[in-house]
Amino acid sequence: MTTPRLAVFVPNLEDGAPQRAMVALANGLRRRGLSVDVVAPMGGGPLRAALDPGIGQIDLARRHTRTSVLALARILAERRPAGLLSLGGDVGLVALGAALLARRGTPVAVVGDVDGNGWGRRTLARLLRPRAAVVVDGRDDAEALALRCLAAFRLMRGDGA
Repeated sequence: MTTPRLAVFVPNLEDGAPQRAMVALANGLRRRGLSVDVVAPMGGGPLRAALDPGIGQIDLARRHTRTSVLALARILAERRPAGLLSLGGDVGLVALGAALLARRGTPVAVVGDVDGNGWGRRTLARLLRPRAAVVVDGRDDAEALALRCLAAFRLMRGDGA
């Protein structure tokens, strides 16, 4: 039986609280024995060193998160992860849009909300948010986030077993 592969989409690997939380989540998933790839529009940043050496790092070679939707869709179509985890906001909208474009049925877990500012982002959020497998509160610890995401991806039961 092959180990399920998960992808974690972050806007960058700069040292910010949301990025640190996603790196902790990726490391926690790796400790559980899952294959994990961290995907970022631009892969450089100080948090690269904090990633477990067994975690794959995919640099989409894009300057901005919003311009990386097609590159992320290509990665999802090629690598076929069992699930995609993403931060909320614009990052979550890009992740949900990329999963839709990839046409692989990749479930997406959004950490935080995808509500946007402005009518365009609000409309996108209204259209894409229902496609999320789960939207979780980013204030939970990494272990609780991992359990909720894995349950949403049907990789384990919701009670942690």
